Amino acid sequence: MTRMPGDLYVKYTSGDDGSAAIPAGEAYWASPSIWLTDPAGNSIPSAVVGEDNWVHVQVDSTNTNPRSTVKVQTWVCDFTAGFIGPDAARASSGGASGQTATVATDVSQATPGVAHVVWRPDVTDLINGPNPDTGHLCVGANVYVETLPAPEGARLSSGRLDVIDNRHHGWKNVTVVRAAGEGPAPIAFRLANPGPEADVFVVMARELDGEAAMGQVEQEHLLATGFVDLADGPPDPPPVPAACLREPRERTRLAQGGQLVLRGMPDTRPLRPAEQRARFALVTAEGRDHALEVGIRPGEQVPVVLAVDTAREPGEVHTFDIVQQTRDGLVLGGARLITVDVPEWHCC
Repeated sequence: MTRMPGDLYVKYTSGDDGSAAIPAGEAYWASPSIWLTDPAGNSIPSAVVGEDNWVHVQVDSTNTNPRSTVKVQTWVCDFTAGFIGPDAARASSGGASGQTATVATDVSQATPGVAHVVWRPDVTDLINGPNPDTGHLCVGANVYVETLPAPEGARLSSGRLDVIDNRHHGWKNVTVVRAAGEGPAPIAFRLANPGPEADVFVVMARELDGEAAMGQVEQEHLLATGFVDLADGPPDPPPVPAACLREPRERTRLAQGGQLVLRGMPDTRPLRPAEQRARFALVTAEGRDHALEVGIRPGEQVPVVLAVDTAREPGEVHTFDIVQQTRDGLVLGGARLITVDVPEWHCC
């Protein structure tokens, strides 16, 4: 039976069924289908240098007919290059060719499949510095099939991913930060110019409203950090080796019920979307605002700080999307930042 082309896809959000294009302006860099674990299958918010870290990618399909020998390429990237994909890949993750794995099972609409690769980062991959309070994950994925008579997608060895227009591509970039103490909490990152000539880019920060601040992906990342626990739920499920995972362990735990709480508090402090919006601003040499124009030369990396000031109510969660785009509105990429208010003395 002839298969329809373009049925394989990587989810960009939890409710994505692959039936439509990603809407313009949608944040596509928080895919629920890409996650990182240690060899025992425990999700980790940031990779461990010099050790094996497992990158997992779930592949879905809009077709009821099974597809075999589905392949997944992955790249670990520094999104501040202005894009992700082969041309922004870290050497430790295979460079421009990335790392490729074959999904062991058939993939259909009813049965997604998962591919697994091992990534062993080195000290040059400490993009954000050795900060124990941050977890950085920026992974790109490309799904394809080479098998005749119905190949789909294509293997990549150069260029960049086009997540918004190519459903075979996926992107995951989520960071969790503890916000403690008085005054704004500064979160630093860098911007780069992906083009061959000097240009001006727009960097914007926006806070997500209400429940969007603690959606499925955000809750999973929160639970994967060392200072968050799941209370009032059933016992932890038995461990699953990384090579056998079908979904993040945190997704399994959260589906069984319970409440996210701050670990190590004298009384129960549940995590919850903040009642009041944060005061925040992007800060560069060009100024301070929610959106700034930044001139960048090729090869230059411009420091940017997101200064976030909140009510400091322990357990309140603020979630931001930081977006880089051209002046004519073309979105080059972004990152999702989650901040959790904790007491200044909190160390768990």
